[in-house]
Amino acid sequence: MSPNIELKRGVLIAMEGIDGAGKTTQTKKLQEILIREGFDVVCFKEPTSGKWGMKIRDIALNGRSNVTAEQELNYFILDREEDVRENIEPALKSNKIVIMDRYYYSNIAYQGALGIDPKEIQRINENRCFPKPDVVIILDVAPNIGISRIKRFRKEKLNNFEQEKYLSRVRELFQGMEHEENVQIIDGSRLLHEVKDQISNIAHDVIQPLISEKEPSIINELKLVI
Repeated sequence: MSPNIELKRGVLIAMEGIDGAGKTTQTKKLQEILIREGFDVVCFKEPTSGKWGMKIRDIALNGRSNVTAEQELNYFILDREEDVRENIEPALKSNKIVIMDRYYYSNIAYQGALGIDPKEIQRINENRCFPKPDVVIILDVAPNIGISRIKRFRKEKLNNFEQEKYLSRVRELFQGMEHEENVQIIDGSRLLHEVKDQISNIAHDVIQPLISEKEPSIINELKLVI
């Protein structure tokens, strides 16, 4: 379906949470909903499949070895620089809705759990002038639930980012973002359609004021048919 609803500017939505929280599933569902309604939507996933993203994926699969937490964070920053330059900024400048399956809030939580000051991680990312999300949706689930989902659906052994003790600390750092600007934490352990509906409502509340159509009330009408 071709997009037919224009926005005054691009919208950036970040989907966050520990491994197994349902980010990828809910990112796809939100994209499907918004495209069906006539919006121009793209999704990007971090780490990417680029040079630096592949280094990160190798760490996840094969262990950190001699890679320090600081080096790991730097890989993420370099990967994000490419992602912002080549994907995110061009899409936002074209007034598209960009949904991120992980963004720099994951760095704050995951590398923060390795001992780097979370505030410093946030400062480094924001000083790089990476676009700040209009809303950050954190799907909160207990680590044992996330791990259970990974084992059930992916049918693979856990990677080095998916160990329960580590994820418990990551979750704590995500929960600590509750009062950050534009952050909304929702219960990701509920039924799939309940989580989908709540995410959709959050996204629509962000998007509605930015519609440049003659009838801004269109969002309220669209919510009824989700």
